[in-house]
Amino acid sequence: MTLTLAIHSSKGGTGKTSIAMNLAVAFASAGKNTCLIDLDLRGPSLHSMFEPKSHFWINDFLSGKCSIKDTLTDFKKEMNTKAHLYMSFSNPDIREIRDLVSKDRDWQASALKALMNGKRELSEKDLDVIIFDTSPGVEYESINAVAASDMVIIVHNDTNACNSCTEQLINGVYSLLDKKCGIIENMSHNNCLDIIDKKRYGVPVLSTIPCMCEIATRGKDEILVHTDPEHLFSKSIVSIKEKIEAMK
Repeated sequence: MTLTLAIHSSKGGTGKTSIAMNLAVAFASAGKNTCLIDLDLRGPSLHSMFEPKSHFWINDFLSGKCSIKDTLTDFKKEMNTKAHLYMSFSNPDIREIRDLVSKDRDWQASALKALMNGKRELSEKDLDVIIFDTSPGVEYESINAVAASDMVIIVHNDTNACNSCTEQLINGVYSLLDKKCGIIENMSHNNCLDIIDKKRYGVPVLSTIPCMCEIATRGKDEILVHTDPEHLFSKSIVSIKEKIEAMK
């Protein structure tokens, strides 16, 4: 059975996309056929780290212009993974992003239906894991991704603003949609990692990843689980993957 994850955050700048990319590579490296879909339609970034080879974007699929399979590029060879590593990219053109902002609720409802159908189509492709990299916050497309997922992984920074908004998301969105959740405390400045709470807001903390300034100097497009599997960040990602598999 295919597991669908929504990687979400209450605010931008939490490292959500980096977590999503590294998790996708970790699953594929472990032999799980994986698909990473960039649903951060208002601020897409996946295309800047991987070169799309398809002529279609995920936006085209959501608008009914193609099938979801038409949007996929397989990076198994480039990333040297055991299993397939498909990616679907969001159109970064500013005109497309501006057009998205003007979409009405009927379009968003149609996009959710398309996303559910696409998920079903990908499941029939023998995929083990589908990962949605969502927009932060509570935009329609973010909630669509959460609604279409089996489990939500919240990438969280320990700031007052993030704390308040994360609690509201858990109580006001995820619980109402009856979604399993896990929290990743990313870029933590707490040096005593052993005493971090095992739960926050009633949700299990899958990992507390310390702030590592040297990661920023290595280039934002480096996938550490691929280039440096012994790095603390990479080991944290693999541990998160294993905990997610145990939760499903």
